[in-house]
Amino acid sequence: MMHARQVQRTTRAVPVAVSHLLVRSLGTSAAGFSKSVYSPRTNTKTEAKQFGTHVVNQRSRMGILTQAQARWFSEAKKEEGDAKPAAEATSEAKPEATMESTTEATPTPEVEEVAKPTVKGAEHVVGDAQAHEFKAETRQLLDIVTHSLYQDKEVFIRELVSNGSDALEKARHTALTEQSGEDLGDLRISITLDEQENLIGIQDNGIGMSSEELIENLGTIARSGSKAFLKQMAEGNTKEEVASNIIGKFGVGFYSAFMVADSVTVYSRKRGEEYGHCWESTGDGSYKLFKAEGVEQGTKIVLHLRDDAKEYCKEPRIKEIVGKYSSFVSFPVDLNGVKINDVKALWQKAEGEISDEEHKALFRHVSGEYEAPMYTLVYKADAPIDIKSVFYVPMMNMEKFGMAGKTVPGVHLYSRRVLIQSNAKDLLPEYFRWVKGVVDSEDLPLSISRENMQDMKLLAKLKTVLTRRIIRWLQDQAKKDEEGYLKFYEQYGLTLKEGVAMDQQNGPSLAKLLRYPSTTAADTKPTSFESYVSRMKEGQDTIYYLVANTRKQAEGSPYYEAFKRAGIEVLYCYQEHDEIVLGNLGKFMDKPLKSIEVAEPPSMDKPDEEKTEEDKQGEDNEGLSEEKAKALTDWMKDALAPRVSEVMVTTRLVDSPAIISEHDNVVTRRMMQMAEFQSLGVSKPSAYKLQVNLKHPLLIALNDAREREPGAAKLVAEQILDNAIISAGILDDVRDMLPRLTELMQKALKEDRYTTVKANGAHVSGGSGGNSTAQSRDRTAQHTRTRAALCYTTGNLTPISNLEIVWSSTRTLCRISVLG
Repeated sequence: MMHARQVQRTTRAVPVAVSHLLVRSLGTSAAGFSKSVYSPRTNTKTEAKQFGTHVVNQRSRMGILTQAQARWFSEAKKEEGDAKPAAEATSEAKPEATMESTTEATPTPEVEEVAKPTVKGAEHVVGDAQAHEFKAETRQLLDIVTHSLYQDKEVFIRELVSNGSDALEKARHTALTEQSGEDLGDLRISITLDEQENLIGIQDNGIGMSSEELIENLGTIARSGSKAFLKQMAEGNTKEEVASNIIGKFGVGFYSAFMVADSVTVYSRKRGEEYGHCWESTGDGSYKLFKAEGVEQGTKIVLHLRDDAKEYCKEPRIKEIVGKYSSFVSFPVDLNGVKINDVKALWQKAEGEISDEEHKALFRHVSGEYEAPMYTLVYKADAPIDIKSVFYVPMMNMEKFGMAGKTVPGVHLYSRRVLIQSNAKDLLPEYFRWVKGVVDSEDLPLSISRENMQDMKLLAKLKTVLTRRIIRWLQDQAKKDEEGYLKFYEQYGLTLKEGVAMDQQNGPSLAKLLRYPSTTAADTKPTSFESYVSRMKEGQDTIYYLVANTRKQAEGSPYYEAFKRAGIEVLYCYQEHDEIVLGNLGKFMDKPLKSIEVAEPPSMDKPDEEKTEEDKQGEDNEGLSEEKAKALTDWMKDALAPRVSEVMVTTRLVDSPAIISEHDNVVTRRMMQMAEFQSLGVSKPSAYKLQVNLKHPLLIALNDAREREPGAAKLVAEQILDNAIISAGILDDVRDMLPRLTELMQKALKEDRYTTVKANGAHVSGGSGGNSTAQSRDRTAQHTRTRAALCYTTGNLTPISNLEIVWSSTRTLCRISVLG
């Protein structure tokens, strides 16, 4: 690194006043101007002063020249008069061609290049150095800070910018409290880069430091000047808003510079003092202190970067780091003369003072998305700690479409506007990972590296407070605009279900956000549990639901028949995971949630005036006698063993022949079949309990066929069981029943397996297959027990007109049609 004393002495001839003048006039640093004004493009110091005079005259005519600038300008003019003869002599000594080139070096296009800041400036040391040694324990601590404290080297930018912000805040506070009338000018932080010499400079025009303060603050690790300043303010009852802007507290952030630099030089001049000072160190346990001239008020830190840290000399990289960590510091941050922190810390403002455009800009910054957010929440609290936050819900959930995998947490943790942890995973539960935003707190118990929190109990409380607030916020949005909330639920409903299933503490509150289609909801519009409870029938104490793939399947489910007949509302769930979600929830508002596949329907018969003709026919159909019913169920249990453990008679079915009951849901059965679970001792799915409707024609026919053709009857019984399993949605492998279906179709299509019985008046004719009239009478008598309401009397046919009955030889299948 070039030693400060090696800077050309000619630079000292430039009045400091002119440098300050140009800072105020052009919005750049005096150091940058001083370096560039003596480039080959600008041949004389007189031209520099002439340029400064021109700019100040313009600002004076515009009425924007401050008193301090006017004073500096007056001093500059005086020195310019003293230096004029020498300047003229120099001009006369040059050839005419040189003078022409000099004249052409000052047109307007060159102004931008002159104003561009550089790392090296007018600062230079004078006199001998004062050598100082770090204490032994301080050397060890410096080594820890340099090599072990921080996880990412890039945080040195955050630490040095934060230090600059504190210095500016102290200057502003001092000017206000001392009422000196000093014009602070444009307080800002400037970052300059020099890729050729591997230099980076970070400068502020804040309070500055004296030689004693340089020794005290930089020569002693873990001695925080900001912390001492806060203590001093507390003793003087300083306004809380001033204290809230001070960032530093540990006194180690400055030394993070040694993670990337082999030497660090600090120029600083305290406001009100004539001379500045230079502090230099290579981080080897010692440092030097010089008196320095050409130092602006404030502090400038110059880092000579190591070869493995050259990336920090590139503008895009520095812009990325500042945007990540320091976008919201209280003062402007410039990078090579261009402001790079335009986003405002909206969470510091009152909610009513924030415009939609400001919200949109902050949302883009924290999320990287272009669209405006769907929902916005500004939340502030002072317990358990001070919290200022703003949350956003994106328009689309990219995770839903599988476009981004599992979304990383979208809330960033700040302390006093400085990023502590991006994508903080412990601020909100995982099911709120799609929430974007910022949480800022002045009271966070941070680790020394300011990358993690120390008090995990306090963090857990903070997480609880934020989670409950977001849940209440979403509940409010659902009440204000149900249509808008349904659009939100379409995007994020799955993650809300995840929360209900996983978060026992907040599950009941999250359940208020769930929406499901219902049997009574108009136009299949999803409904909430609260709305369902408000519509429950008198005497109903259970919330019923049914898991099915589609609404059509749900409405055709045999499990729904009894509830439909009783007029009981049922929620439809179209995803398999809903079984687990609602099973884990268990109850809502003290009302148990039950699947109608495992719940017995309540005895809530319709009043006579509400009964349909179908209802009355079902009541008139007596089905099999008790003796025949027992014989049939016993036979079916034996025929279907070991797949069924029990066959029972049920009265809950209307149009379906059978269902299974007390079975495991789909997800549970699949898990039980996995080898991993079986190795843990988890048993395979248990046998089914089959419930049969003995009023159904198929069961009546099966009872007659089990003795006549036991082989075909067993095939039919197995198919009845599989149909019931399919209705429950838990058939493990459909392919197992394909051979059986093939055999049943072969039997059904044989030519001699059908007998036709025609009843016209009193005459009955036998069909093909050689069946006798007695057999025809027997089949006709059997069919009198069907819904066709054929009449069976004493074994003889009662005259019936215009009716055709087609039976299979096994009497398990029939077709009835009206002739003519």
